[in-house]
Amino acid sequence: MTDVTTHDRTHDTPHNTPHDGTQDTTHDRTRNTMSNATNGMTNDATARPAQHPAQSAQPARRPAPRSASAASRALANDIRAWIEAHPFSVGFVIAFAALNVIVWIVAAIAGHGLPLPELATSMGEFSLPKLLVTLLLARNVLQLIIDVVLLLVMLSLAEPLLGRARTVVVGAASTLAGTLLGLLLCAGIAAVLQGTTVVDHIRFTLSPLTLGVGALMAASAFSRPLWRRRMRLIGYASIVAVLLFSGNPGLYCMLAAALVGHVWGMVAAQAAHRRSGTRVHVDPMHWQLSTSFEARRMFAAFALVMALGPMLAITSSAHAGPLSSLGLMLSPVDPDTARLAACLAGTARHGCFFQFDLLRASMPGAVVRSLLPTAVMALMAWGLYRGRRLAAWVTAVCDLGAALLAVAYYLIMPLSFAPDGVISLVQHGAFTACIVNTLLPAGFAIALLVSLRHFPIRTDARHIWRGVAAIAVALAVCTAAYLGFGLTHPDDFRPSATLSDLLVELPGRFVPIGFLSHTRLRFVPMTALSSVVYQGVGFVFWTVVLIVCARWLRDMLVDDERARRSADALVERGGESMSFMTTWEGNRYWFSPTGRSAVAYRVINGVALTCTGPFGDPGEWMTDLREFARFCAAHSWSPAFYAVHREQRDDLVSAGWYAIEVGGEMVVDPRTWKTTGKKWQDIRTAINKAKRDGIVDVLTTFDAAGADVREQIEEISEQWAGEKALPEMKFTLGGVEELRDPRVRILYAIDADGLVLGVTSWLPTWRDGRIVGWTLDFMRHRTDSPNGVMEFLIARMAERLRDEGAADPASAVEFMSLSAAPLAGMNPDRDNTDAAGREDTGTAMLQHALQIVADWMEPAYGFHSLFNFKRKFQPREEPVYVCYPDPAALPQLGLAVMRAYVPSVSATETLAMLNALRR
Repeated sequence: MTDVTTHDRTHDTPHNTPHDGTQDTTHDRTRNTMSNATNGMTNDATARPAQHPAQSAQPARRPAPRSASAASRALANDIRAWIEAHPFSVGFVIAFAALNVIVWIVAAIAGHGLPLPELATSMGEFSLPKLLVTLLLARNVLQLIIDVVLLLVMLSLAEPLLGRARTVVVGAASTLAGTLLGLLLCAGIAAVLQGTTVVDHIRFTLSPLTLGVGALMAASAFSRPLWRRRMRLIGYASIVAVLLFSGNPGLYCMLAAALVGHVWGMVAAQAAHRRSGTRVHVDPMHWQLSTSFEARRMFAAFALVMALGPMLAITSSAHAGPLSSLGLMLSPVDPDTARLAACLAGTARHGCFFQFDLLRASMPGAVVRSLLPTAVMALMAWGLYRGRRLAAWVTAVCDLGAALLAVAYYLIMPLSFAPDGVISLVQHGAFTACIVNTLLPAGFAIALLVSLRHFPIRTDARHIWRGVAAIAVALAVCTAAYLGFGLTHPDDFRPSATLSDLLVELPGRFVPIGFLSHTRLRFVPMTALSSVVYQGVGFVFWTVVLIVCARWLRDMLVDDERARRSADALVERGGESMSFMTTWEGNRYWFSPTGRSAVAYRVINGVALTCTGPFGDPGEWMTDLREFARFCAAHSWSPAFYAVHREQRDDLVSAGWYAIEVGGEMVVDPRTWKTTGKKWQDIRTAINKAKRDGIVDVLTTFDAAGADVREQIEEISEQWAGEKALPEMKFTLGGVEELRDPRVRILYAIDADGLVLGVTSWLPTWRDGRIVGWTLDFMRHRTDSPNGVMEFLIARMAERLRDEGAADPASAVEFMSLSAAPLAGMNPDRDNTDAAGREDTGTAMLQHALQIVADWMEPAYGFHSLFNFKRKFQPREEPVYVCYPDPAALPQLGLAVMRAYVPSVSATETLAMLNALRR
């Protein structure tokens, strides 16, 4: 079914929404590039001979292989064109790299090694000239490569948006202002921690990336909304994560530079709006994620940054961050045996935390134990990207656990031995470390839990409980082994282990050592066997956790992929207009005993809700209706066939089922398509207007559309979803994810400057291995696109199918479905009267009630607007039904349908929906 709120305006409705001025610069620069890339494709799309319908559903045919020299010349031309478009970025990065190489050569001749220790400064021995010099120098070759790549990315994104001069000015100004603010912040922290001499002696430098981050954040204000959000979310997340695990005071300067650039960009963008006289557009999706596709990207990126924190700590030159103990493994400093013994005996206090951290980092088992959670969280980040709800829960639980451990290790446990209570914790930095370590993971976990609707793919409960049982057993066995060995061999530790000390140290055997900085050690192992137990229990536990998490995702993917491959093959054997929707993620599959047909369904609130009727071998469909009902009964589910057509509805009703019409599907026969007559005035006007404005249509697939077109389609989808009162709907309404199937056709409208104005997607329907129809699914446009762009696209699709059929009549498609408009076009008198003329008054009464509900919800959903829009194309109307065996389960069925379309609704979205309904 087509998105019910997609077409919120008709041709006759005035459309005066101004364009988002912050996007103008990007569009002006992108259009010229896009016009060169798409002119040939669009001309071909309108002029080339008609293709076979089945062939045109596949990706564009690959061009004939070219010689290696021709490919090299083409690549060289592309690189040359990119360099010409970003002269400052390329020149600056080359100069930066050359300067570093020259300085290193001179330093080597003078007998200095890398990095240059003379340039590092500290708050106690501060030197501003030395600090500013470090902005242009990398520490080593690896750091130079990383800095060159990241600076090139940041500056090449900023230069086209800001212009060369403003990029230089903003970059320099934000660097200087950010450095000043960052140093003031560090001085403030040192003043708060005035009793801690460690702060004054931390030697640090500035990162060369500070030169580009301010320009990048300023440019984000002028970028398109999709990239604006990506720049800011990923940029700030990366800076905070590096700061958290490294603690280099220079990173405070980078963060301050980013904030300075951010504020300047916002002010400059608003000033540009005022000068141009356009309305200041408040981006509704800036921090609030809109479509599930983009939300999963952002959550996965943030989770990956969090997961890679220990790696950042390892490569850090400073180890002053609250989670930086792991980085000490590369430190040339070894623990001081005498001081460590005094610390363990309680006779020394100065430098004890540092000695404890050095000892932990020198244990191989503790280091590996700290890296395994990184692997687990990285794996869960991939699961977030794939929309796995289990990955969201695991990530949230781990982050909440990390926050609770931070409170326990930095506050509760130290208070038991701190002589001065909270004052001592503040002096040693434990209190600050607790705040940082608590807020970041707890905030991310809460954000995940309130956004679970973006992760609809569930794991079989049996797999989950088996994995949880394995983790619980591993934890119990490891705990028993550790406590049992400690109690039976107390003298293998120094000081001798007691039960209370073993219990206090128990959590530390399982958490990464980065979380244990600023915490006391009760004892250390002295024998080989005690060291194996002390270090090994955590390693064993996290190994089990990693294996279980990998199996969770693998089992789900294997089951999903095997079933989906079978469904993909069956849907190409035979189906109805909406059968292709059964191949989308989120569906489960029941296969007939012969394996030649199937039913896609979802179990919600005890209701097995199907996604349309059976598909595959048409000869088995009527039998499948009954067999699937028996399958549901065996699992204690109530079956419900959703969005089935008249033939299947009649068969079920004759068997004693109940049916309600839930929408009217609009079907056009492209073989007889024509736009003559008064009824077609709007369609003819839309086509003629598009021709006058230089708008053309391009028929392709998502992957073959080109990177910039794909980016614009995603941007249109985000823009559309960000302005809706409700979250993006799913189930029989496809999103960007569903466009990626190479069998799905994409028809988009693009203007002469290369700006994509609107896009539609078309789902194929097969019979006996041949495509016999196409169904409209994805239908979205820019908020400022010209009137009639959607009418133009649908009319052009009909013309294309008509021309293809004329060129090859044997393969002509039989229908073009505009999909269904839910709760619109219902006809109780037509659909609830049997052959004898008897009317089912109960069902008719329910349909009348549904019509009232549809009228009430029209402002938020636009049921009737969409229905009336589709009627412009003079289609024949075919009702679709939901069929169910037990009328007592009707309320349960209604909730299941609602949850299928909108799995969860936040309080903000509910309030927005109520406001829309009130208006």
